[in-house]
Amino acid sequence: MALNPVVSVAGCAALGHRTSSPPPLAMQFAHFQFDPETDRIGEGALSEVYRAEDMNLGRPVALKILRAHAEIDPQAERRFKREAKHASSLAHEHIATIYEYGEDKGTSFIAMEFLEGETLDKVIKGRTLGFEECLRIAVQVTSALELVHQAGILHRDLKPGNVLLQRNGKLKLLDFGIARARDETNITQQGVLVGTVLYMSPEQVRGEDLDLRSDIFSLGAVLYHITTGTLPFPGDNFPEVCMAILDGELKPPTKVRHGFPKPLEAFLLKCLAKDPADRFTDASEAHNALLGVNETLAGTRSRTHTRLQGTLRLSPTTCAQSDAEACAIMAGSIRKDLASALSRNKELTVVLGEQEEHSNGADVDYVVDTHLDVQGQDGRLELAVHFPSEGTDASGPDATVRVVRDTVKSSKDSEWALQESLVRNSMRVLRKRLTEAPLRADALENEKTRAALAATTRGMAVLRKGTTKHLLAASAKFRKALELDRYCALAHAGLAEAMVRKFLTWDGDPTFLDEARERAKRAISLDPKCALAHTVLGFAYHLSGRLDEAERMYRLAIQMDKKEWLSHRLLGAIKSRAGNFEGAAPLLQKAIDLCPSHIGSYDHLYGVRQCLGQYEEALEIADKGIAAARKHLRDEPDDMDARAHMALLLARRGSDDASREAIDAARDLAPRDGTTAFHSACVYALLGDPPAAIEALNLAQDRGYYIASEIRANSDLDVLRGLPEFQELT
Repeated sequence: MALNPVVSVAGCAALGHRTSSPPPLAMQFAHFQFDPETDRIGEGALSEVYRAEDMNLGRPVALKILRAHAEIDPQAERRFKREAKHASSLAHEHIATIYEYGEDKGTSFIAMEFLEGETLDKVIKGRTLGFEECLRIAVQVTSALELVHQAGILHRDLKPGNVLLQRNGKLKLLDFGIARARDETNITQQGVLVGTVLYMSPEQVRGEDLDLRSDIFSLGAVLYHITTGTLPFPGDNFPEVCMAILDGELKPPTKVRHGFPKPLEAFLLKCLAKDPADRFTDASEAHNALLGVNETLAGTRSRTHTRLQGTLRLSPTTCAQSDAEACAIMAGSIRKDLASALSRNKELTVVLGEQEEHSNGADVDYVVDTHLDVQGQDGRLELAVHFPSEGTDASGPDATVRVVRDTVKSSKDSEWALQESLVRNSMRVLRKRLTEAPLRADALENEKTRAALAATTRGMAVLRKGTTKHLLAASAKFRKALELDRYCALAHAGLAEAMVRKFLTWDGDPTFLDEARERAKRAISLDPKCALAHTVLGFAYHLSGRLDEAERMYRLAIQMDKKEWLSHRLLGAIKSRAGNFEGAAPLLQKAIDLCPSHIGSYDHLYGVRQCLGQYEEALEIADKGIAAARKHLRDEPDDMDARAHMALLLARRGSDDASREAIDAARDLAPRDGTTAFHSACVYALLGDPPAAIEALNLAQDRGYYIASEIRANSDLDVLRGLPEFQELT
């Protein structure tokens, strides 16, 4: 597959400003100069791309060079030349310009315009796009594709990574490496997939002959992704994606994202029709239809929501440290000017908030935070608009919030002019953001948000009961919550915790920790103050052996929410493993105080008290834990985690018969569960029954429990360490 000529998102940002003279170590290729180390901005299977200097014309270019080993693919040179031919024949403001194609010492190259910006796949990964911005993008993409189709060219690889969003808001369509003209011979084998499968049409997946309507399907898939934030036909692997495209049912965008415009949904559904006959015939027809959608929605916006409405809390403007004195003088004035400008909108009530007030603000429709940085004549004002969810306690653990961030910059000779410019530019941004967002009075959105939080709460109640069955049930509830409200940070955090626990119960597959980290980071991006998300991110780091990062996350979670018991428990575990029992004890005691129904905390604290030589205190903790477990199990008899830890505490207390009875009851209720089997092995070992312990360990491993996470350091299993059967397991 051909390479994007612009990875200048990272590449150009890293390069910064350059003068026209080449770097000292620059090498020459044809009439271009570049440093092969620092100027590389991308690479693909067949080519490499560099930011180079055209020595003849004195301009920067993106220089794409065919790899020397591309000769292994007999068609590589032909595809490379075809890319240059097709792209150079298209003169359009939204298509990357090809300057020349040539060879140097037998190696082919393409020189094209050097662009700075971000490809759409990176843009949508970092933020959620508003519908107006999505429409602007869609109109530009269809405009470019219209010219491509009019030239009789089929692109065949439309995807977000092939669309570059420049800093000025304009788009460039990239990469014609597998494009083909209607009358051109096919240089790929019959039935071989070419393109990016996530956005392929059904006929392209089947390897059939394609016409322009295949590009229309891919266009719809790309626009569906950027407007909803989800793939139209997701899957965990290549075969699953192909099956979804061929046989899966597309979820209507209105069921994916709240407030999705119906006219835009109808456009996307037509593009994504499985039968090519039901799609737009080409990009020209699609472009004209999209312009109609844009006009319809523009009329709707002008009739319904051009005024700022609701209640807004404006937090005090914070200052950067670069020029604190100048910043502090201006910060108060900027806040007053913003409040005054916002208050001119009669339907918007502006409340001046205090610094210590929580950003979630359940009593308002929006919260605006501002952060000012002044350095001489240059000013930078960062804006964060919080869109809280109704129906939750803003100070509680279930609070959710979506945050949209923008930055305005200005440079003026006088302090007054700089302040006025920053306020004026900020008002433009705020007006756009606040008019795009639906107010919380939208009953349907409120209902879905409340339902999502309810599903998340039910999932959390099930998740920590300690069996695979509970884990799967909780995961399903979190996914249901995200179907209802994809911005529910707590649901993302809950699913992240489920992935961490899945790592422990599914053979220690590290991909679950990868997903857990991604989910937790997503939750934090939606709600930076979500304590659970920080806890779970720490948990994932913890199990990856990144203990310093884990401890930092646990401490952040506790700072955000003093009632976040799991962070106290896990931070206590880190200190205990490090031999810092004095530091571990108060953390574990706090975890018990905050969540007395989680019996594992008692068991852990018992061990810490023993290590401190506080034997009476340890027995007292064991008795409290046993009593708490019995009380909890009367209400939640299927909590296997509570049963297992009660059995462990009974064994430590010397109540052997009661301990065996408790763990046998757990195994009767969950006979095939790996986690329960592992805890059983610990109980049997404490009871002096090595054969039963070994049998339980083997069952735990057979059922997928990742025993390697515990078996080497768990002192409960010390009695088994001399046995050959145990050594085989380790």
